[in-house]
Amino acid sequence: METQILLAGDLGFIEKGDLGTLEKDKAEIERMLKAFIKSLENKPLNP
Repeated sequence: METQILLAGDLGFIEKGDLGTLEKDKAEIERMLKAFIKSLENKPLNP
């Protein structure tokens, strides 16, 4: 996702002012996904 954000900014599809907001959103989504994955790893499997 980071590459797409950077490319969109470089190609002018996203205004430079919006790049910071997208980077913050990306970091939060990344944090949430890592926490979700960790919670799944700690969950016992029930067949």
